[in-house]
Amino acid sequence: MYDTGTTNRKKLIIVGGGAVGLAVATSVKRHGNYEITVFSSDPHAAYSQCGIPFVISGEIEGFDKLLLKQKDFFPEMGIDLRLDTTVESLDLKDRTVFVKGEKHHFDKLVIATGSRPAVSDNLRQGAELDNVFTLRSLEDGKRIDRSLENAKNVVIIGGGGIGVEIAVAAAKRGLRTILVNRSISLLSHNIDQDMADIVQEHLESIGVDVLTGQSPHSINGKARVESVSIGGVDFPADVVIISAGALPETKLASDAGIEIGTTGGIIVNEHLQVRTKSGYDPDVYCGGECAQVQNFITGMPMLSQLASTARRMAGVIRNNLISRPTSFGPIVNPWAGAIGELQVGTVGITTRKAKQHRIKTVSGIAIGTTRAGYYPGSTRLFIKLLFSNRILVGAQVIGGEGVKERIDGLSLAIRKRTTLDELLSMETCYTPPMSMLIDPLTFAAQGALKKLPGSKK
Repeated sequence: MYDTGTTNRKKLIIVGGGAVGLAVATSVKRHGNYEITVFSSDPHAAYSQCGIPFVISGEIEGFDKLLLKQKDFFPEMGIDLRLDTTVESLDLKDRTVFVKGEKHHFDKLVIATGSRPAVSDNLRQGAELDNVFTLRSLEDGKRIDRSLENAKNVVIIGGGGIGVEIAVAAAKRGLRTILVNRSISLLSHNIDQDMADIVQEHLESIGVDVLTGQSPHSINGKARVESVSIGGVDFPADVVIISAGALPETKLASDAGIEIGTTGGIIVNEHLQVRTKSGYDPDVYCGGECAQVQNFITGMPMLSQLASTARRMAGVIRNNLISRPTSFGPIVNPWAGAIGELQVGTVGITTRKAKQHRIKTVSGIAIGTTRAGYYPGSTRLFIKLLFSNRILVGAQVIGGEGVKERIDGLSLAIRKRTTLDELLSMETCYTPPMSMLIDPLTFAAQGALKKLPGSKK
């Protein structure tokens, strides 16, 4: 049903079967005229990585629920999907990829190799012990889930988005859970310390022991992990999960002569075409966690590890492959996470990022409620707004509900370079089951206004 004819059909090879790779494959198959082969080192196809922590916590009843497509979906579409298959090398001059001793010709190539877990040198030996895991794939999630069945003590290394979600999952299973984070605050890439304190307080309230500003010295054991050394103390551990960030998977591209940027990601232009010493290659595209993109606020290179960014990049690549020239511009990178009973969201830059780029900011913080105070189910809502030269450049929201919607709106506001004065004059709706009479966003903007020179205190 998807065949558009074989006349002048070109060969498209996609390396990577994640959010970018399979989205490009299925969309191009529907709208273009390509013979498509996808090589993926993963044994599974088309599943939600973001849902894995919630299966481990028991909120989703099984890993099968995360499968978005069955394996036979792709061959029925006419896509040659080769799982559990690693591409050994690329030859851009000969337009070939080398796989299992065979060369495969391409007219167009998409590199979507994603990222790999970061493990510090002092932990590499301990990371080889049984019951020490990283979490990137569905198989990783299944192994972690099985290991927790007979565990009592769990140590999670890394307080980013995945780390805190796994900590919640372990605590919900009744396990003694320690979360250790190198930074002095959790989610330090996403939110400021004053907002992170709210998250830490909530984690501790549900039984997670949080250690910030510390790095593990070693992971200890013989065949199986037994403890983790932190600050001179050996903490017992039946399971250790390392979630200390991810690094772009770029070796395949780099070995082929594709240039790597200052972030460690693959350099691409606005059409997501890769760069070699000869310039940008019109037939080779890259997207997802391995690609270097541009920050809308700072103008500097950055990486985005969001599924939503990956899907947008897949759409741009698809359009360019089917001769609909499309650009991928700078991003504000909106993120949201569900951490226990809290929703946490952020967009734009944080105070720390502003200082790194010498951007002067003023901030306003407001504490309100998600519904009218008298309405059942109301929870506290925390909003922090950052302005530079009276223009909105960052926003952080924490609450029991309504966070994603606010971050989505503030994402558009940042892209539109909305001013403090415009936010103060913004009209907001009200109904007791959904909001306060005056949205806390207004109070946060008023708080920032009071810090500006010449304003009335």
